[in-house]
Amino acid sequence: MIPVRVLVRVLAVTALAVIGVVAMGLSTSGSGSHTVPASAGTVQPPAAAAKPAAWSLPPNMPAGAALIGRVTVPIRTGAGWVRPVTPLGSDTWLLILHHHGRQGLALIPTSSAPKTARIDLAELDLRWTRIRVDVDLSRLRLSVLRGHRLLGSFPMAAGMASTPTPTGRFSVTDRITFPPGSTYGRFALGLSVNQSHLLGGWHGGSQIAIHGTSRPGSIGRYASLGCIRVPRPALRLLERFVPLGGPVTIHA
Repeated sequence: MIPVRVLVRVLAVTALAVIGVVAMGLSTSGSGSHTVPASAGTVQPPAAAAKPAAWSLPPNMPAGAALIGRVTVPIRTGAGWVRPVTPLGSDTWLLILHHHGRQGLALIPTSSAPKTARIDLAELDLRWTRIRVDVDLSRLRLSVLRGHRLLGSFPMAAGMASTPTPTGRFSVTDRITFPPGSTYGRFALGLSVNQSHLLGGWHGGSQIAIHGTSRPGSIGRYASLGCIRVPRPALRLLERFVPLGGPVTIHA
């Protein structure tokens, strides 16, 4: 039998050896291929956000051009809310009367006559147009121009004395196509103004428009409820060139 004194010494030596091995293992685990990367457990700085593109007007403004803008989201203005789509289903385009930097003065369609209101141009999809329409009530003549160049001039019909055609500066709010045989021809331009002198019993709406007619004999007369009636060649030209938001001036 091994004496107790010797056995105690052996156990003590063995314990010391085990402690040494464990200590060496801990020291080697923090070096070499087992070293934890310095970045682990640390917060990395966020990537720099991309700077938004600087706002600017559409480039290459043509001489004599008007600025128009498409509404892409509902916009609250001093003249009321403006929605991306008109009541007749057209994209909403606004005529910008004046602009300075990002601030513009827009012509806002309402339930009666249009109103002006300030608007942030960065909220609109902007473009230039050189096309404009001039309506001369005294001569019963409608003209389409590109800048100062006349594209076409046509006889027309306008409102009767009891339902006169409104005068002023307006914009095109709608481009509407009609089926064959329509009383209004095959095409019409809705304008940003409404008739305030409606006949009793009339339920056909109040928006003023430029359209064709099934009564060509009325051309050259004051015969309508306020709308502008034009012959077929004029409709073809209007449909081809006049954009939504384009300026329309009606004067005596």
